Order: sequence, then structure tokens, then C-alpha cells
Amino acid sequence: MDKESRSGVLLGAHGGIGRALLTQFSTDASIEHIEATHRIPLYSEGEAKKVSWRTLDLECADNIQRNTERWCASLPSLDFVVCAAGVLHDGELKPEKRMQQLREHNMHRLFQINAAGPLAVLAGLEPLLKKSHQPKVMVLSAQVGSIADNHLGGWYSYRMSKAALNMGLKTFAIEAARWRNDAVVMAVHPGTTLSQLSAPFVRQRKAPVRQAAETAAHLDQLLKHADSAHHGGFFTAQGERLPW
Repeated sequence: MDKESRSGVLLGAHGGIGRALLTQFSTDASIEHIEATHRIPLYSEGEAKKVSWRTLDLECADNIQRNTERWCASLPSLDFVVCAAGVLHDGELKPEKRMQQLREHNMHRLFQINAAGPLAVLAGLEPLLKKSHQPKVMVLSAQVGSIADNHLGGWYSYRMSKAALNMGLKTFAIEAARWRNDAVVMAVHPGTTLSQLSAPFVRQRKAPVRQAAETAAHLDQLLKHADSAHHGGFFTAQGERLPW
């Protein structure tokens, strides 16, 4: 393997931003191999030969364990992990406007998919990240998960799940700093992007809404240039720091 080539895992590679990121990574000559995941089986026809699709269900602990064990057994190391997986709405699952709309099972599902699941994957991949020179972990969070920036209220479960994710990543970054291989762990708010996740909420939005390809290009550049200054931080896709 060329010493300059990179390999990585992309979680949620079939969503709007995830698919656009996969396109970015597939055409990057410095990336040799990508493990791309989605919650239902997909095939790699039409993708670059460097892409391998895996079925990953962030709501299933056994599935997460099987995947991470397989990766640890088959890959020598990992240079990056990007998580673009997440949920905001799905069927009866909708953002709450008032406390009275909270439903415990919906709250649990959001916490599992948005926080517990991605962190469990990172825990399983830790041995591979430790073997890389300057491994990079980028997890898509959301500005509404910022406690300091919450001025409008609402969206209880989604806000709480992303705040939990942010705390997990901040804590993981402190631990990863002890690996002594210049690891970079960061949470990133991608900005409002046209996708299945955002579609019901952007119709009346006056502020600009980005296309997925534009957001992916910003995220790709941030990942490439991220260094110790980004470790343990919360940023926009353009690299501007956000408050926790």
C-alpha cells in the first residue's frame, strides 16, 4: 500500500450528505479503500472499485459488534471515520414543539441512532484508529445540539440526542489525545442541506439551503486539513468553531 494512500469508514453513506461524501471520497486518488455502510443491503455496482458496502444497523448492538469485529480482523488500520448517519423524523417520529409531545420510545430511538450507535462503532474501531498516523474522526452533529446556542426551544429529543453525541465525542477526544498519534476527533454541523432528513423543514426557510454536493465538498476539505487545532472541537462545515 502506498504510504500516502488512506482508508476509511463512512457511516450513513446512502443519505443525502453521505452519498455526496462517498462521491467525493471515490474520486480522491489519495483514498485507496472505503467501507461504506447503510442500514439495508446495497451493492457496489456503479461505485468505484475502492468501495465496499456493509449493512449496519445503529439500533442493533449485535450488528454493530459484528461489523466492527470484521473490520478489525480484515483491515490493517483506519485513517478516517466519518459518520453521516442520523435521524430526525421517520413515520410517527417528528420533532416536538412542546414538552407534552414527548414520547419516551421516540426519544430512545433518537438517542440510539444519533448518539449511542455511532459512539459504539467508534469504540469498536478504536484498535484500528490507534494503528494509524493521525487518524481523523468526523461525526455530523447539529447546531441545535448546542446548549449555549438554544434560543428557540422545541425539538427536544433531537436536541438532546445531538447534545449527548457532542459530549461523547468531546470525552472520546480527551481519551484519544493519549494515543500519541496526533488523532483528530471532532463534531461538525454540516449546515442546512437539501436531503430526505431536512426536506419537510426547508420549504418555508428563507436562509440559503445548500445542495448535498456543496456541503460534502466543504466537509471533505475540513477533513483533509483538520489538525490538532480541531481536536475535541465543534465546528461548522467551513471550519468555524461552534459553542457546546
